[in-house]
Amino acid sequence: MKIGIIGAGNIGGMLTRRFTALEHKVFVANSRGPETLADLASETGATSVTVEQAAQAGDVVIVTIPLKNVPSLPAGLFANTPTNVVVVDIGRALAKASRERTHEWRATALSPGTYASLA
Repeated sequence: MKIGIIGAGNIGGMLTRRFTALEHKVFVANSRGPETLADLASETGATSVTVEQAAQAGDVVIVTIPLKNVPSLPAGLFANTPTNVVVVDIGRALAKASRERTHEWRATALSPGTYASLA
């Protein structure tokens, strides 16, 4: 399976390691650019990409950034993501106090595809 991961912190890094160990093709991105993910890519065999590329790269796209950083994602990030791609927002599970912002972001950024949340 092709998996795009947006966020390469503790959660994104762990998911990158686990999914590549299971022989999935992983495309990982962070806000600082693909060149900053060289060590993780080398360690795991994942492909470091831009955030925009990660949003288009997989059968599943997992967003692992904190909710407070969601507004910094490019507008319309998922506009060209096929409707059969499942987008999982892990950060939402940690954002009980910020539900309104999450719903607002989901409505604008994720509308073309399928949305799933771990909340």
